[in-house]
Amino acid sequence: MNASVKNNQDLRPLAGIVIPTTDNSFFSNLADYAARCLYEEGCTPLILSSANDAETEKSHLRSLSLLGAKGILCVSGLRSLPEDLLPADYPLVWVDRHPESCRSVPLVANDDQSAMALATDYLLEKGCRNILLLPGYQAENRTSPRVLGYEEALRKHGIEPDPAYILHRAGRKSSEAETEELIRDVMGKGIPADAVITSSDRAALGVITALHHVGLYVPEDIKLISFDNSPYSAMASPAITALDRNPRLLAQTACRTLLSLIKGEPVESRTIIPVSLCKRDSTR
Repeated sequence: MNASVKNNQDLRPLAGIVIPTTDNSFFSNLADYAARCLYEEGCTPLILSSANDAETEKSHLRSLSLLGAKGILCVSGLRSLPEDLLPADYPLVWVDRHPESCRSVPLVANDDQSAMALATDYLLEKGCRNILLLPGYQAENRTSPRVLGYEEALRKHGIEPDPAYILHRAGRKSSEAETEELIRDVMGKGIPADAVITSSDRAALGVITALHHVGLYVPEDIKLISFDNSPYSAMASPAITALDRNPRLLAQTACRTLLSLIKGEPVESRTIIPVSLCKRDSTR
């Protein structure tokens, strides 16, 4: 047997992992855990970033299918999945987010709506009433379940949500830079605020920087909660209260679901991974 034939026989099947960006610690950790899991199960993982662009994401999904990838894990920013983008029976698993689709695609995710309600409830119980929310950037600007959870918690406490307190990023710069700009703009307009919830720990660092510029401090003047619970949250000064989304379990569960799909085995249509609140000095 010549070397080229042997090498082809030794090739592992390809599996794709599509994420919105690699500069977000949650998405990069998720992709890393998923890649390790897929490799251990005999696949060659290929990680692709859509750079928070809908057309790039569609191109990646189409290309992976044409390249012969056996299946794809995707953290999607799409509002809906085009019917002709992938074969109807192609093994696909949504992770963290899911577009609308006429086909049944398994989802492995946190309950972001409940997680945001948990964070908002905690701040309200601390006496906060003017809570700024940065729900995070999505390529096609779908309604975020985080916004729904935030509004649900406010209404439960008799507070009508104000759209001026929900700050959306443009997705053109880093999360830190855009968050800093948004917070400085809000502070400049004199909008009263006593707490902020951000979409990531890196965005939370942008909040702290922006507040320092206007002479405000966490937690003395404004309390702060972030999503993700990356090492940044514990290393920050002050240490940031964060929602831990358990990316390792998310990735492992999504991989097991994809591998079952590839084998033609039945899978759960929706698997929810629990979120916990890690309380630190930023909400003291």
